[in-house]
Amino acid sequence: MKKMNWADLFEWGGWFGLVLVWLSLGLMFIYSLVEKEKRAATRSGVLFFLFLVFLGGKFIFTPQVFDPFSYLGVSLGWLALLTIFLILVSPAPRGTIKVSSLPARVDERDVIFARFDLEKDSPLYEEYYHQHEHLRSRDEEIRRLPDLLDRSYWEKSPWEFALAEAEFDFIEELLTLVEQPPLSSRFTFPPDRATVMVKRLALYLGAKLCGVAAVENSFIYSHVGRGPEPYGQPISLQHPYAIVFAVEMDLAMVANAPQAPVVVETSKRYTEAAHISIVLAKTIQKLGYSARAHIAGSNYQVMLPPLAWKAGLGELGRSGIIITYPYGPRVRLGVVTTDLPLIPDKPVSFGVQDFCAACLKCARCCPAQAISKGERQIDNGVTRWVIDREACYRFWRQVGTDCATCLFVCPYSKENNFFHRVVREITRSSKLAQKLAVRGDDFFYGSRPQARSSPLVGLTRVNSPPHQKQK
Repeated sequence: MKKMNWADLFEWGGWFGLVLVWLSLGLMFIYSLVEKEKRAATRSGVLFFLFLVFLGGKFIFTPQVFDPFSYLGVSLGWLALLTIFLILVSPAPRGTIKVSSLPARVDERDVIFARFDLEKDSPLYEEYYHQHEHLRSRDEEIRRLPDLLDRSYWEKSPWEFALAEAEFDFIEELLTLVEQPPLSSRFTFPPDRATVMVKRLALYLGAKLCGVAAVENSFIYSHVGRGPEPYGQPISLQHPYAIVFAVEMDLAMVANAPQAPVVVETSKRYTEAAHISIVLAKTIQKLGYSARAHIAGSNYQVMLPPLAWKAGLGELGRSGIIITYPYGPRVRLGVVTTDLPLIPDKPVSFGVQDFCAACLKCARCCPAQAISKGERQIDNGVTRWVIDREACYRFWRQVGTDCATCLFVCPYSKENNFFHRVVREITRSSKLAQKLAVRGDDFFYGSRPQARSSPLVGLTRVNSPPHQKQK
């Protein structure tokens, strides 16, 4: 048996690195086929085949024929091994959300949805814009556009828009159920046991993620801007704890952004979140504790993104949306506040701040150009990327949906399967891996990922008489 020397070890080490790349491409090809990612499947499949031919050539051709190519293969293999080594030794991402000062409470009347709920030329309208004259001209320009889900958008997708509007109407019917008095008899639980139980209940009811946060004063809106309570009424929420959860949005629906299927998916998940919130709040009330469900449909008294961050559900990304570890920004949040003694979770950090600083995909793809391509700024005491909310909302009204392009294109929004979990774990631990992942995502999935067929595709093209406009 021939004794291996250093040259042989070097050569076989290179081929080993090449085999690792080949196997990784094969794994990506299989998962891309399952996910119906055509571009990723095509590119990974072609590379997998080329590497297969290259590897097979070593055993098929004579050394005289293959040796010139062998040097290339060994070099590529060692380049792969060197990259793996550098990923392992490169510094881990350290960036996280920074709070430089105690944030001031936000007045819900300043939230863009509350402003556009005001009836034009009404006394409340005139009073608000008299005090906020700098917002008047831009808001009035946006008001000239049709509203979200306006009938003028229904012609191409009447069933989808009707379904979305029905879901939101249903949520409005639930507003009377969000807060009921607790029963007089109270059960006593150790806080750790109660924390486990509320999380189990939320997950059982359909949530994908759940955490607990302490309710800080700065997370509570200062005054009512929307909802059944009187406009402008000071908000006094005494609950010390928040149970925050997330429901997953279907990637096949989100991948149609900014078309009708995405607003259908949004309304569906908000309905699910409302169901979970109300049932969980009622369960706590029946155990003798005060609880309030905060649901879509003009009912929030607290701000969900900072609570979700505090509860350990995710980090705030460049798009201004909470990015979760398993689903990225492809979630909708819900919350129940309560005086049931619980144990708060801690914020998580898995490299989102550093990744977003290098990525910019949501900013590049944003049709409204509402997402910053620059550095983070201090906004109300929090270092973050500042979003142009008016530009974002203006585009919503231009298309009649809630857009969600930033949710779709975010690399973290990929399916929560083994392959993407490995990528997430690697990027969690290495800045170099993050930079490579950004470039790899553009190469395999495109600078803007390809849209997918919605589960509702063809809904408006069934064999029935053609749709007629209402006159």
